[in-house]
Amino acid sequence: MPKYKALMLDLDGTTIPNRQDGLPSQKVIEAVKKAQKIISVCVATGRPMDQAKQILEVLQIDKPVILLGGSQIIDGKSKEFIYERPLETDDVKTVLTALKPFNVKIVMDEKISKVDFTDSYQPKEVFNVFIKPLSANKADEIANKISYINTIAVHKIISWEPGKISINISHSIATKQHAIYEVAKILRIETSEIIGIGDGYNDFPLLMACGLKVAMGNAVKEIKAIADYIAPSVNEDGVAEVIEKFILK
Repeated sequence: MPKYKALMLDLDGTTIPNRQDGLPSQKVIEAVKKAQKIISVCVATGRPMDQAKQILEVLQIDKPVILLGGSQIIDGKSKEFIYERPLETDDVKTVLTALKPFNVKIVMDEKISKVDFTDSYQPKEVFNVFIKPLSANKADEIANKISYINTIAVHKIISWEPGKISINISHSIATKQHAIYEVAKILRIETSEIIGIGDGYNDFPLLMACGLKVAMGNAVKEIKAIADYIAPSVNEDGVAEVIEKFILK
């Protein structure tokens, strides 16, 4: 039996280049295919289903997929939802009130759709409050402003716009870490048997949940600081190198 029984892949900046239309390289596709014959290959992404679907199809993922940073889990094969954790409606209202002075652009992630926030928006079932790209300083200011709400999780995300940071707000128990615990139950394995690979601020909980913590060469310093191993960058097919080193050998 292999020491590790599952591989948990972040997408943007890890498995694919950090851009909206990013797709895995052929080398990564082939490496993932080989790994799937040995262990369970899963995905943990901040993307919603509609933005992750093509990548999942290219990689032929048939194991659990964590979406919206931990707010949802789907079955990789059937694409059916098997876990959901929306925000509390009162928390959504509190967050929106706190954000109003900042005059930022906000997207509300509902179950299968995204809605641009307007003053007439009425919160129903909201899984994530997503703040569109900001300067790093403004992102820090906003994160500090709302971090007092102990029933939410606030994560900075490296934006598709170079040099910018977005913010994702979810339920406090809807992070990649909490979702990985759920996936471990589904797969009937221990989290210590999972290899986690990530690059961004919101991958801190991903790595903290896994037995082997891998940071990409292009990862932020906070992720590299907790990593057991630093792989080549996404542009150097770091995921393929990790699969070769820790799974295929």
